[in-house]
Amino acid sequence: MKIQIENERKFRAIKGPIGGLTDGAEIVQWYVCVKPAIRVRVENFRDSFLTIKIKLAPGVNLELEGKIPFFLRKGLVRFQKHRKVRKTRHKIGRLEIDVFSWELEGLVLIEFEQKFSGEHFEIPVNFLVKEVTGDARFSNHNLCQLDKIPERWRCQDVSRGL
Repeated sequence: MKIQIENERKFRAIKGPIGGLTDGAEIVQWYVCVKPAIRVRVENFRDSFLTIKIKLAPGVNLELEGKIPFFLRKGLVRFQKHRKVRKTRHKIGRLEIDVFSWELEGLVLIEFEQKFSGEHFEIPVNFLVKEVTGDARFSNHNLCQLDKIPERWRCQDVSRGL
């Protein structure tokens, strides 16, 4: 199991070329517990991970994560099969662009994992974003409890105009 400190900045995409994104990883995350956040994540319908996240400060988390076998994943998710998020994760450099689906259809979040405070990065030029670092509404363990997103959170897909 690996242990690390996450220092991330998070942005909600208001406009972006979502339809033009390719080669993403399909992710389903089930939350066994939300405080602390204990989740089971499956990537591309193969690899399963158990993660415990403990919030240290806004945008800063202690994360413990390890790969788990299929039988353990199946046993853990059966208790919380409705408390989940589905998304496709696209990577552009060190940015992770999460395009949510199902109940959260239309929500797009962009995350940047800082290696040190004040590290420089750039949001892709075709995206208009609003920073939501530290806004608990946009943590996956809170998003998993929604039946749908507010209309104002929906990202406008501008890929057709490019």
